[in-house]
Amino acid sequence: MLFGNNDLHAKMAAAQDTDGDGQISPQEAAAYVQQYLQQASPEDRSKMLQDYLGQLSPEQKSAMGTALVESPANPVTAVDPSSDSALADALTQTAHAPATASGQSPLEAAFAHGGLLSSPLVKVGLVGLAGVIGSRLLRH
Repeated sequence: MLFGNNDLHAKMAAAQDTDGDGQISPQEAAAYVQQYLQQASPEDRSKMLQDYLGQLSPEQKSAMGTALVESPANPVTAVDPSSDSALADALTQTAHAPATASGQSPLEAAFAHGGLLSSPLVKVGLVGLAGVIGSRLLRH
Protein backbone atom coordinates (compact mmCIF):
# COMPACT_ATOMS: atom_id res chain seq x y z
CA MET A 1 0.00 0.00 0.00
CA LEU A 2 1.23 3.47 -0.87
CA PHE A 3 2.91 5.09 2.13
CA GLY A 4 1.08 2.44 4.23
CA ASN A 5 -0.56 4.37 7.05
CA ASN A 6 -4.14 3.09 7.24
CA ASP A 7 -5.03 5.53 10.04
CA LEU A 8 -3.97 8.47 7.89
CA HIS A 9 -5.81 7.07 4.85
CA ALA A 10 -8.95 6.60 6.97
CA LYS A 11 -8.69 10.16 8.32
CA MET A 12 -8.36 11.56 4.81
CA ALA A 13 -11.13 9.29 3.47
CA ALA A 14 -13.50 10.66 6.12
CA ALA A 15 -12.71 14.17 4.93
CA GLN A 16 -14.27 13.75 1.51
CA ASP A 17 -17.77 14.30 2.86
CA THR A 18 -16.95 17.43 4.79
CA ASP A 19 -17.84 20.92 3.74
CA GLY A 20 -14.44 22.30 4.70
CA ASP A 21 -15.38 22.74 8.34
CA GLY A 22 -11.96 21.77 9.64
CA GLN A 23 -12.05 18.01 10.17
CA ILE A 24 -8.62 18.04 8.61
CA SER A 25 -6.58 21.12 7.97
CA PRO A 26 -5.78 22.23 4.43
CA GLN A 27 -2.10 21.92 5.35
CA GLU A 28 -2.58 18.26 6.28
CA ALA A 29 -4.50 17.68 3.06
CA ALA A 30 -1.79 19.42 1.02
CA ALA A 31 0.97 17.33 2.60
CA TYR A 32 -1.02 14.12 2.04
CA VAL A 33 -1.84 14.97 -1.58
CA GLN A 34 1.78 15.88 -2.23
CA GLN A 35 3.02 12.61 -0.78
CA TYR A 36 0.56 10.68 -2.95
CA LEU A 37 1.44 12.62 -6.10
CA GLN A 38 5.15 12.01 -5.50
CA GLN A 39 4.85 8.29 -4.75
CA ALA A 40 2.02 7.04 -6.98
CA SER A 41 2.82 5.54 -10.35
CA PRO A 42 2.26 7.96 -13.24
CA GLU A 43 -0.71 5.86 -14.39
CA ASP A 44 -2.37 5.78 -10.94
CA ARG A 45 -1.69 9.47 -10.40
CA SER A 46 -3.10 10.43 -13.78
CA LYS A 47 -6.24 8.30 -13.35
CA MET A 48 -6.87 9.62 -9.82
CA LEU A 49 -6.48 13.26 -10.85
CA GLN A 50 -8.53 12.93 -14.03
CA ASP A 51 -11.35 11.19 -12.16
CA TYR A 52 -11.32 13.73 -9.36
CA LEU A 53 -10.99 16.85 -11.49
CA GLY A 54 -13.83 15.62 -13.68
CA GLN A 55 -16.11 15.94 -10.63
CA LEU A 56 -15.24 19.56 -9.82
CA SER A 57 -17.33 22.50 -10.91
CA PRO A 58 -15.85 24.99 -13.38
CA GLU A 59 -15.67 27.50 -10.49
CA GLN A 60 -13.64 25.08 -8.33
CA LYS A 61 -11.28 24.32 -11.22
CA SER A 62 -10.84 28.01 -11.97
CA ALA A 63 -10.16 28.86 -8.31
CA MET A 64 -7.64 26.04 -8.00
CA GLY A 65 -5.88 26.99 -11.25
CA THR A 66 -5.70 30.66 -10.30
CA ALA A 67 -4.40 29.87 -6.83
CA LEU A 68 -1.72 27.52 -8.16
CA VAL A 69 -0.46 30.09 -10.66
CA GLU A 70 -0.52 33.00 -8.20
CA SER A 71 1.27 31.20 -5.37
CA PRO A 72 4.87 32.47 -5.16
CA ALA A 73 6.00 29.07 -3.85
CA ASN A 74 4.76 27.29 -6.98
CA PRO A 75 6.81 26.81 -10.17
CA VAL A 76 3.65 26.72 -12.33
CA THR A 77 3.21 30.02 -14.16
CA ALA A 78 0.17 29.24 -16.31
CA VAL A 79 -2.62 26.67 -16.36
CA ASP A 80 -5.84 26.31 -18.30
CA PRO A 81 -8.37 25.42 -15.59
CA SER A 82 -10.88 24.30 -18.21
CA SER A 83 -8.50 21.45 -19.11
CA ASP A 84 -8.48 18.63 -16.56
CA SER A 85 -5.18 17.36 -17.90
CA ALA A 86 -3.56 20.83 -17.63
CA LEU A 87 -4.79 21.17 -14.05
CA ALA A 88 -3.57 17.64 -13.23
CA ASP A 89 -0.16 18.49 -14.71
CA ALA A 90 -0.01 21.69 -12.65
CA LEU A 91 -0.81 19.81 -9.43
CA THR A 92 1.80 17.15 -10.24
CA GLN A 93 4.42 19.77 -11.11
CA THR A 94 3.70 21.55 -7.82
CA ALA A 95 4.00 18.29 -5.85
CA HIS A 96 7.42 17.62 -7.34
CA ALA A 97 8.79 21.13 -6.78
CA PRO A 98 11.48 21.67 -4.15
CA ALA A 99 10.54 22.73 -0.65
CA THR A 100 10.46 26.41 0.24
CA ALA A 101 13.05 28.03 2.51
CA SER A 102 10.78 27.26 5.47
CA GLY A 103 10.86 23.54 4.56
CA GLN A 104 7.25 23.44 3.37
CA SER A 105 6.18 21.95 0.08
CA PRO A 106 4.77 24.43 -2.43
CA LEU A 107 1.28 23.02 -1.76
CA GLU A 108 1.71 23.43 2.02
CA ALA A 109 3.16 26.93 1.60
CA ALA A 110 0.20 27.94 -0.54
CA PHE A 111 -2.11 26.85 2.28
CA ALA A 112 -0.13 28.65 4.98
CA HIS A 113 -1.80 31.55 6.76
CA GLY A 114 -2.64 34.09 4.10
CA GLY A 115 -1.69 31.70 1.30
CA LEU A 116 -3.43 32.07 -2.02
CA LEU A 117 -4.99 28.63 -1.75
CA SER A 118 -6.79 29.66 1.43
CA SER A 119 -9.97 30.31 -0.56
CA PRO A 120 -12.80 28.16 0.85
CA LEU A 121 -13.57 26.85 -2.64
CA VAL A 122 -9.99 25.70 -3.15
CA LYS A 123 -9.72 24.27 0.39
CA VAL A 124 -12.78 22.11 -0.18
CA GLY A 125 -11.32 20.96 -3.51
CA LEU A 126 -7.96 19.92 -2.09
CA VAL A 127 -9.45 18.40 1.06
CA GLY A 128 -11.85 16.52 -1.21
CA LEU A 129 -8.94 15.24 -3.29
CA ALA A 130 -7.24 14.01 -0.11
CA GLY A 131 -10.48 12.24 0.78
CA VAL A 132 -10.72 10.51 -2.59
CA ILE A 133 -7.08 9.40 -2.39
CA GLY A 134 -7.59 8.08 1.16
CA SER A 135 -10.71 6.16 0.15
CA ARG A 136 -9.02 4.54 -2.82
CA LEU A 137 -5.91 3.59 -0.87
CA LEU A 138 -7.99 2.00 1.90
CA ARG A 139 -9.76 -0.16 -0.69
CA HIS A 140 -6.46 -1.47 -2.12
